[in-house]
Amino acid sequence: MDSLTQATLGAAVGEVLLGKKMGNKALLLGAVVGTIPDLDVLLIPFYNELEKISLHRGYSHSIIFCFLGAILLTFLFKKWKWTSDFGRSRLWLFSFLALFTHVLLDAFTSYGTQLFLPFSDQRVSFDSIGIIDPFYTLPLLTGLVGAAFKDKNSTARRWWNYAGLIISSSYLVFTLINKQSIEQIFAQNFKEKSIPIEKMLTVP
Repeated sequence: MDSLTQATLGAAVGEVLLGKKMGNKALLLGAVVGTIPDLDVLLIPFYNELEKISLHRGYSHSIIFCFLGAILLTFLFKKWKWTSDFGRSRLWLFSFLALFTHVLLDAFTSYGTQLFLPFSDQRVSFDSIGIIDPFYTLPLLTGLVGAAFKDKNSTARRWWNYAGLIISSSYLVFTLINKQSIEQIFAQNFKEKSIPIEKMLTVP
């Protein structure tokens, strides 16, 4: 997904786990952590055209990166004034989810992610959503903006954020159902015309 969406998703995660104590600083921190996996683009100039394809959404978009990255971030956050009061388990959970929701969201796009590196370089791709999709981003962003203008102890603040997450996540589920429905229609049409299908790929 685009950088704005990934930062917004990270910020929403930050609000859920750290917002009650940190307020809008949690949104900022979540947005920063949520964009870390895409920093692999900084290495692209050092690789040839073929290597660039496998580099982006490679190791930085794997589950093991999220796990180990969360450990490193937890260590750093415990030494940082903003976050030192949080327990290690909460900081690790925040860091892991901010990273993992990024790579998981990318898996819904046509490009997919290499989630299981270094054990497998198979790309995981659900092919159900475009790289830029305002139907996903806008509810998430609206909920986040609504939360940002509320006091950090306000119940309304949390519900604004939850509403954005619920609506955007429901839309993701809808894209999978929609994809399945489209594939069934195509398969039925081919069957009626006695056209055998060896492979079929539908994309957003």
